Amino acid sequence: MAKKGGDSRVVHVFDCADVGATLVRAARGQGRPWSYLPARDTSREGSGPLGRVRRLGGVAGWTAKRWSLTLPADLLHIHFGTRVDIATRWPWRPFVVHFHGTDIREFYQDPRQRAKIQWGADTAQAVFYATPDLAEYALEARPDAQYLPNPVDLAELPAWTPSAQPRIVFASRWGAAKGGAEQLELAARLSRAVAGTGIQLQGLNWGENAGRAAELGVELVPTMDKVAYLAWLAEAHTVVGQSTGLLGMSELQAMGIGVPTAVNVRPGLYPDVVPVIGTGAVDEQVDSIVAAAKDAAATAAGLGARSWLAEHHDPAKLVQRLASVYSAVTPGGSRAV
Repeated sequence: MAKKGGDSRVVHVFDCADVGATLVRAARGQGRPWSYLPARDTSREGSGPLGRVRRLGGVAGWTAKRWSLTLPADLLHIHFGTRVDIATRWPWRPFVVHFHGTDIREFYQDPRQRAKIQWGADTAQAVFYATPDLAEYALEARPDAQYLPNPVDLAELPAWTPSAQPRIVFASRWGAAKGGAEQLELAARLSRAVAGTGIQLQGLNWGENAGRAAELGVELVPTMDKVAYLAWLAEAHTVVGQSTGLLGMSELQAMGIGVPTAVNVRPGLYPDVVPVIGTGAVDEQVDSIVAAAKDAAATAAGLGARSWLAEHHDPAKLVQRLASVYSAVTPGGSRAV
């Protein structure tokens, strides 16, 4: 396959939390011949005869785009482990697999899904995983799987504009995957702690425990698109992350906006000291979250979260690392210097 400037031509297929789109955008900024193919948009297809016509047209259009991007490609970068069957369709190309969470943590344990995910891990030229907690699962499927931190494009984030009334925002859906019982306990403790202070508690109306969160005093807001979601985070005085000890994309984006972000980070998962608040026992978490909401600007200034993100989650740096892997696993490739 032809290459431009020695770079592999790579198509990022599908996506998760805009990781693929962000990486491709950064790669194109470096002049690399990478492309992006998200999943087919089915939101306007509808039902009935007209819906079937729209669906057939959508499938045909998406397939044509897949062919046009894949034919000149050297490699596919497939996001989410259950979607590897795309690699079995013509035109065939070598591929890498990128695990994002539920695919390898949960679906890999399901006998109905495991064989497909394992085939992808075995057949892929390389395997990546998006958060450090996934190592135990990803390395079981592929012993040489590599941790690739999620990219955070600081330039796309809105300015931090805290609302007039102090506001604590729960950034994640309410459910077991995000901490479940611990999430609700923290919400209950915070609700009692802010009573009479004028501090709002807000969260998404999303997840199996959302109703319980509302009962505890959290004002629920509808789910929204990415732009609106980031704008909502930017109005917070403090963002409360998931109760799993991890930095997901929402937590990273809140940190990048500049909002003091509370995550009880698991020891040893991340390099250096992670610039978050809300670590320790529940009482300590509550105290630091409420204190940050009362003096958000001073708290944020002392954290330096954006500098930490630029060091560990910069898309341009991650693209360079990926380019080196791509070149090593494609025919005629050579490692980037």
